[in-house]
Amino acid sequence: QKTVKKIITGLVAAVLALALLCGCGKSGNMGRSLAKAFEPEARAGKSAEFQDIEYVRPGTEGLEALLSELDAALQRGSLNKVMALLDKCYGEYYNFYTMYNLADIRACQDMKDEYYAAEYAWCDDNFSRMGKLMEEMFYACAESELAGKLEEQYFWPGFAADYADKSKAVYSGEILELMSRESALLAEYRALTASPTIQGDGLEVDYYSYIEDLYEEDYSEALLQYYRKYNGELSRIYIELVKLRRELAEKLGYDSYEQMQYYYYFERDYSPEEAAGYIADIKEHMVPLYKEVMAGDPYAGVRYNELSEEGLMQVLGSAAVSLGGEIGEAWSFMESGGFYDVRVSPQKASMSFQTYLSDYEAPFLFLDAYGDTEDILSLSHEFGHYVDAYVNYDAYETIDVSECFSQGMEYLLLSRYDGVLSEEELDNLYRLKMLDTLELYVQQASFAEFESIVYSTEPEKLSAEFLNALSLSLAKDYGYYDGESEEYYALSWTDVVHFFELPFYIISYPVSNDVAMQIYELEQREEGLGLSKYLEILPRDYEGLIDTVTAGGLSSPFEPGRVEKAVDDLSRLLTLPRAA
Repeated sequence: QKTVKKIITGLVAAVLALALLCGCGKSGNMGRSLAKAFEPEARAGKSAEFQDIEYVRPGTEGLEALLSELDAALQRGSLNKVMALLDKCYGEYYNFYTMYNLADIRACQDMKDEYYAAEYAWCDDNFSRMGKLMEEMFYACAESELAGKLEEQYFWPGFAADYADKSKAVYSGEILELMSRESALLAEYRALTASPTIQGDGLEVDYYSYIEDLYEEDYSEALLQYYRKYNGELSRIYIELVKLRRELAEKLGYDSYEQMQYYYYFERDYSPEEAAGYIADIKEHMVPLYKEVMAGDPYAGVRYNELSEEGLMQVLGSAAVSLGGEIGEAWSFMESGGFYDVRVSPQKASMSFQTYLSDYEAPFLFLDAYGDTEDILSLSHEFGHYVDAYVNYDAYETIDVSECFSQGMEYLLLSRYDGVLSEEELDNLYRLKMLDTLELYVQQASFAEFESIVYSTEPEKLSAEFLNALSLSLAKDYGYYDGESEEYYALSWTDVVHFFELPFYIISYPVSNDVAMQIYELEQREEGLGLSKYLEILPRDYEGLIDTVTAGGLSSPFEPGRVEKAVDDLSRLLTLPRAA
């Protein structure tokens, strides 16, 4: 059984704002993950298949009792006893986190399941209590006579100084109240989007089920009806979240909520100002290419062939295993344990993500599948997250590095589908990926600008009308407004789950794609070269994105001319055949 040694400091920061949605959906990552603090020789978690894991509502009582024992052991000066109790405290924490994520997975598997929706909401609301208890544990250890020995043998260098001043504790009554209000708003958001209804054929019908068999005009009309019906309520919830989060950042001493997310939550080693410059470069250099390409109706020749769950797993499994090593091992672990859900179902949440079940040392992959060949790209993206979580035991460091692995996996697997897909299917998938990359830069940059503008606007000026107008304005600025559907582009911002659940995540997509494209260029130069670079940076020896890529011999996305380089690359890749 592995033990927790030299626990990294980020637990409290992580608990403050649990990563609900990752890349693409959700994340089981926990700030600087505790798991990264040790190097286990083997997977020591409980052996299980996902279908056999039982959900049991976790509680805080076990941790509370252990803290009482810990206080007594600290007073007696019993170092070994204290460290054994600390291990048990972390065990309670991990169990809460495991059950929290399990409830989340099962709620997302069926958004109409009221039991798991309620359990997830309960865990979400009570998780801050676990954070407060763990913070109390830190301070108790730092204030004891054993602080120096614990810093040396259990925690991290500087631990005692980090927790020397209890007046700097995060979990005040005010902070806990704000967290509780945020959880309640997110529960309201989820409930509202779980079972929306519209008028169909003269009856009130379930929106998701109704649109399944609709095409073109009928689908567009149903979509607009949904937006019109729910825009007001979704806007209200979002504005309340924005106001609350601004207050939270102020209470924690940050100049803005954006700054708080960059430094405190995501632990980025680049600033909001650098990101804003990067976004400006995309608008100046990438948007013209985007407009030019889209003017040529590039999707006209792209086909979305039907693909079953079994077919999808076969395609990805064959490619993943061909990459070998820890990547093939991660796939086998996922498939044999059933730690995935790639079903097509209108009952599933409209998001894709990877999360983590700490008690079982098992990542879980959730895909909102369409049942066609586009799912290959989506699954390869989430599998990149899965590999990262599997190899690094859910180590977090920074979300930007995680996105490098997910997007890098998409590119690497493009060359591994020979013999599984026909040449025509491969060409189709290649073109779809390159178009997806172009749209990623443009649309995700516009979403990132949307967030920055919203959170920097005076709260009293925020309204549904303001948000809708901003959404339409940015669609025009970034070139993806089609010149006709103003209402759609004004109202569709409510579809961006990250706005509600994980603000300021979105910038990670274009920034990390720069790194992923560098890996792809190496793989194009020589088969295996990009894969080697991917595996070289996979162990997460560095905490920040910039440190990781520069130590790996790659270029920082923020070097002058990087966006222009991406424009040149995409111009070439979109005009050359796949094999070039």
